[in-house]
Amino acid sequence: MPGACLSTPTPGLISVVIPAYNAQHSLRATLDSVLAQTWPDIEVIVVDDGSTDLTAALLASYGPRIRTLSQPNGGLASARRTGVAAARGDWIALMDADDLCRPERLAVQARVLQHWPDVVLCCSDFDAFDEQGQVHPSHAHRYYASIDRAPDGMKSLLERAEVLDLAKDLPASGTPGPTSTTVFHGPAYRALAHGNFVHPPTVMFRRELLAQIGTFDPEAGSMCDWDWISRVAGVGSIAFVQRSLLDYRLSATQMSSPRYRIRASTDTLRVAERICHRDEALYLADLPRFRADLGFFCADAADALVEHDKGQATRLLLRSVTRFGRVDRTTLRVMLKILVPHWALAARRQRRTLHVA
Repeated sequence: MPGACLSTPTPGLISVVIPAYNAQHSLRATLDSVLAQTWPDIEVIVVDDGSTDLTAALLASYGPRIRTLSQPNGGLASARRTGVAAARGDWIALMDADDLCRPERLAVQARVLQHWPDVVLCCSDFDAFDEQGQVHPSHAHRYYASIDRAPDGMKSLLERAEVLDLAKDLPASGTPGPTSTTVFHGPAYRALAHGNFVHPPTVMFRRELLAQIGTFDPEAGSMCDWDWISRVAGVGSIAFVQRSLLDYRLSATQMSSPRYRIRASTDTLRVAERICHRDEALYLADLPRFRADLGFFCADAADALVEHDKGQATRLLLRSVTRFGRVDRTTLRVMLKILVPHWALAARRQRRTLHVA
């Protein structure tokens, strides 16, 4: 997609873009973590995407330390587009309104982009924490099936591994952990076409990408990041820092939570289809694998939809079986749900709700 009108870049400046929608409870901690970065030259851009809570008042309390852009609610892709178009930095970092940056995050990623000119986008590992305070270290391989399924994790997805010295980029007070880290980097277009493994809130990229490949596409829905990152990988190398530079908040209200499963599964299928249509040569070269991908995504979307829209679920399941040849336990489970009367499924959902409560 063509990019929006961009501002003139400022060398050495890192623009951090944060979409925010009804984020009053988490946004202050997020902003404080970004403002505490060791990199000296940053601008923080928050796009208030039509919030109806106290997000606007919270943002106003930061005064000139942040730039606030307000717009009617348009969703994640729209907010990201607005933010990156306004960014003045030579590098742009993405962030979500409920996560926390480690103090050295931006400095380490800037070092990566400086050190490897062929790298157009840098991401990293991350820890996760839940509402009970439990920490899940090095969460990337648990969160992304593409990493977990790879024989040697990121070593299998990015062909080169080098050690980066971090000593001068760590906070003066000292940061727990080693003063060096492994950076995996290399071409990732083919791997990313089959599934994302780049965590969007850990991304930092060269702003020139926006002129090369365009920006985030609202038609890709909640999977706009995967859609965009797969296009990024077509023009340069990707780097992954094997150090947690972000603390990722796990909550029931985030877009990746089970409550949004229908949207996530249908958007995933849509983006997978877009990737196949965009590059027919790659699709034909990897045909068996793409057929397996699409068969799985169709069945997964059918499973998410079956208790709400049996007609659409039936069509997706038939496509998974007849076009892509996929038959597994998910297929049988969805078939059973299609055959079970609505009242029985409703009773099952009620029992499940009572059990959770």
